[in-house]
Amino acid sequence: MYRLILFLIIVFVIYHLFKKYVLGPFRPRHTKPGRKPPPITDELVKDPICGTYVPKREAIVYGRKGKLYYFCCKECLEKFKHPEKQTKP
Repeated sequence: MYRLILFLIIVFVIYHLFKKYVLGPFRPRHTKPGRKPPPITDELVKDPICGTYVPKREAIVYGRKGKLYYFCCKECLEKFKHPEKQTKP
């Protein structure tokens, strides 16, 4: 009887160790029971000059005629502000 109880305890421990350390790293965190996937909190905006997509919170914002424009860097913003200064090859 003691052997059976000891055997069941060992099987139980091995099962949980296997589940935690072998399967755990390969399973995404949001798939655990009771958890929901993290919400998407940021949207991408397109730079009108170079066409690069930038997270809205990291973009440089410039307003003109009541409309907001989002830029990836200061150089693109300057090209947008002063298009006449651009040299054409």
